[in-house]
Amino acid sequence: MNLKEHIQQHKNEFDSEKMSATSEVLFKKKLQAALHQPKKLKEMYLRFIAVAASIVLVFSIFFWNQNSGVSAETKEVLSYLKDESAGKRLEGVYKFDDEFKKEDSKIINTLIQILHNDTNANVKIATIDALLKFPSNDNIRINLITALEKEKTPLVQIKIIKSLSFLREHRAQKNLKKIINNNETFPIVKSNATLAMNQLKQ
Repeated sequence: MNLKEHIQQHKNEFDSEKMSATSEVLFKKKLQAALHQPKKLKEMYLRFIAVAASIVLVFSIFFWNQNSGVSAETKEVLSYLKDESAGKRLEGVYKFDDEFKKEDSKIINTLIQILHNDTNANVKIATIDALLKFPSNDNIRINLITALEKEKTPLVQIKIIKSLSFLREHRAQKNLKKIINNNETFPIVKSNATLAMNQLKQ
């Protein structure tokens, strides 16, 4: 009897044959793994969504803190002060000088940056006038002293010197002395520095 005939005669036995205990265990493990796979994928997906939501929340809080409490007037002036056009920056300085009676830390910090970094002398001079509205602000005073040490444009130097003299800022004497003793200092700047030094010593 060949194999084919043997299978046909014992077909019912083959169909009703039960899997071995080991095979059954392996089959159940594979079945459970297959059934739980979508759940694992779902958990991973939910974790990913949670992490992404957390990141969005952190950035939202950051930007909210950056812009919270900032008035429309402040935003408008800041946009002028940060403009590429010197004319626009100058307009922003005048707008702040004319319309703001109280200190605005965001605008003052921006004006201080202009004082140190702007390339236009007229913008710097107008900025100094705007900062002098708040003579009791020590941060403004310190930055005027620092600016005097670094400034190279004569007109701006003279403006800073007169401002420090007006403020009776005795801490500026060291920088005034450097200007007076510097051979490269313009005569008109040196004379203004000498005058300011004498006034501060009185």
